[in-house]
Amino acid sequence: MKTLTKYSDMSPLEAIKRDMDLIFDDISPFSRIRRGNGGFGMELWAPDTDMSETENAYILTMDLPGLKKDDVDVSFTDNRLTISGERSRETKEEDKDFIRKERYLGKFSRAFTMPADVVEDKIKATFKNGVLTVDIPKAEVKKPKKVSID
Repeated sequence: MKTLTKYSDMSPLEAIKRDMDLIFDDISPFSRIRRGNGGFGMELWAPDTDMSETENAYILTMDLPGLKKDDVDVSFTDNRLTISGERSRETKEEDKDFIRKERYLGKFSRAFTMPADVVEDKIKATFKNGVLTVDIPKAEVKKPKKVSID
């Protein structure tokens, strides 16, 4: 029986290391368990973010599954866009004996230094289906004024 295999351009040694990591992830009772607030080895999480540029704006898209718009803050100060928030537990999980825990909980904060051509008072943010989109308009480029010589 044939199976499909994803093409990978990694070296054979990198592939072996990846495979060994996967094996130990599966057999280790402590693999991928994240310690939350107050635990040792506390991990911070940073939501996946894309930023693109159009002729008139910069567009930031951030994946925030499981959050509501009230869980997220967006601010802009000194050409710095800051997005922060918190993902909290849905139910009490302290009594559960996790075999694997991969969903990040707790606070996050991401900051992006923006170019000087941003129109600060026209920045708009929308939140739909766990995706935050921030539209950051660019200032109009002033064309040089031709000065006649007398």
